[in-house]
Amino acid sequence: MKYPLHTVSKPVSGSEVQKLAHALKTGGYVANEAALALAQRIAARRHRRKAANAAK
Repeated sequence: MKYPLHTVSKPVSGSEVQKLAHALKTGGYVANEAALALAQRIAARRHRRKAANAAK
């Protein structure tokens, strides 16, 4: 994926700051549901492939 050279980071504010601060203090993370679902699908696919290859 290509990004333009003139990108500027936006400041984090409001409830997002609280979520980020809580995640940092507790050693957790901040992710949305779509990202978590994608990670679970990828992990399940890898597990199925590993099981199928082990059976050979």
